[in-house]
Amino acid sequence: MPASLPLADSPLRAAERALRKPSTAVWLQSVRVRTTRFDESLEFYGSLLGLSLRTVRVHPVSAQLSAQMTDAEGHDVLEIVENAPEAEAPGLGGHELAFGMPRRTWHLLRARLDTKKWPYEEAGNCLYLSDADGTALRIESLGDLSAIGAA
Repeated sequence: MPASLPLADSPLRAAERALRKPSTAVWLQSVRVRTTRFDESLEFYGSLLGLSLRTVRVHPVSAQLSAQMTDAEGHDVLEIVENAPEAEAPGLGGHELAFGMPRRTWHLLRARLDTKKWPYEEAGNCLYLSDADGTALRIESLGDLSAIGAA
């Protein structure tokens, strides 16, 4: 994008205006929380927040405990992963927020990331990036929804 082009008239802004309500096209799909207090976390998210425990498993490689929690409609919304206290060093992967959005909105997000020079990696239909605090984000394209209301 040329530096002299006003932001209000940029192709990015025009594309965003074409998508009438961009904030309504983003869905939180899941959250992964790493903890050194696994049992207490299960108690908090289950008893206090009201999520249901669907399954607890041991990862075959890392041997970490992992619990999948569901919401009132049975959707997987939270994964709790047990970390050993010594694994709390930065850069070892902490929390992850996973969002889903229509392919068109996903492309607009990728264009905004490029415009702002925000680092990300693309793999298949997902963008992987970190927020300003280092929280991992996974943004998944939910497929081609262009047939629905496309101009």
